[in-house]
Amino acid sequence: MSVLTSRRRFLRSALAGVALAGVAGSLPLSAVAQSDADAGFGAAEWMRIPTIGVDSHITDIGVVDGFYDVPWFDVGHHADSHNPGDLGNSVFNGHVVTINAGEVFRHLDELQRGDAVYVYTAAYRLDWVVVDTVSVDQDDNSFLDDTAEPRVTLYTCTGQFNPIERSYAQRLVVSAQLVQTGARG
Repeated sequence: MSVLTSRRRFLRSALAGVALAGVAGSLPLSAVAQSDADAGFGAAEWMRIPTIGVDSHITDIGVVDGFYDVPWFDVGHHADSHNPGDLGNSVFNGHVVTINAGEVFRHLDELQRGDAVYVYTAAYRLDWVVVDTVSVDQDDNSFLDDTAEPRVTLYTCTGQFNPIERSYAQRLVVSAQLVQTGARG
């Protein structure tokens, strides 16, 4: 069994109870949803996704020429979406394959249900667990819709590449649920 497979199995079993046990200063999902989700954790600064090697700075981005900008080498946070941990959808994007930019979400398609995603603010680490991965048509923006609970949505390009339009036919969308928060250490 590979180290990656072993780590995934450990994370899935640890996350099966919806909260990671034994982490100092952590809160189970029920406590997060009831007490801290409205308090605000602040702006996202860094993202780690160990199973696919993401360890990246986060840049706030907006719409440019009718499309959300994608940072060259960082994970992008939609500035018009919620901060991570707040009630609502916190949306992040990144490049998958490029000629002259970073490929921060190159392996996003390898994420599986139960994999961990860590988002850091100035004072907190927010732990998320992947709950869904889907491909949608490039014109389907429903994954950007707001949610009633804290959610992280990650997306990148996928499907057939059109060299004339310089775009992909689909978007790969990964949704994650908040499982715990703790002081940034």
